[in-house]
Amino acid sequence: MTLAQCRPGTGFPSQGVLRLTGSIFDEPEPGPAAELLDALRLFRTDQATIPQLAAALRGTTVYVAVSDEDGGFALPTGRDGGLSWLGVFTSLSRMAEFYRAAGRGADTVRYGELTGAELIDQCLPALPRGTGLVLDPGSEHGTALAPVRGLVPDEIALTESGR
Repeated sequence: MTLAQCRPGTGFPSQGVLRLTGSIFDEPEPGPAAELLDALRLFRTDQATIPQLAAALRGTTVYVAVSDEDGGFALPTGRDGGLSWLGVFTSLSRMAEFYRAAGRGADTVRYGELTGAELIDQCLPALPRGTGLVLDPGSEHGTALAPVRGLVPDEIALTESGR
């Protein structure tokens, strides 16, 4: 899957959720998301569950690319395997690294800052049903998380049948 070929996502609640903060190539770097990275490591080695990973994500500040759409903004998503995927980054440097590797290092890439709780509870439900997360795509610890119970609200979670 490549998120370099994004399509606009649908609109989502912006009031108090997503703070637009600038371009990833010229902003100072905040501290790392150590707890979430530890939870990802444990999850990838079957030592943590989806709810444990979701709890770590909820308490972490994350970054997403945003695009302009009809006077507002949207979250760009990529499609793969019948699902939409949203790239979510634990740091601005990881986000910049991803876009540089995709050949977009000279572009202005706008981003928003939000907590994992805001992402899970407010943004994901406004995106097309079946949108999963790719945490730190392109990195050595990049992890795709399908929209399943325990991670996303039950009303948007996919079941084993894919619905």
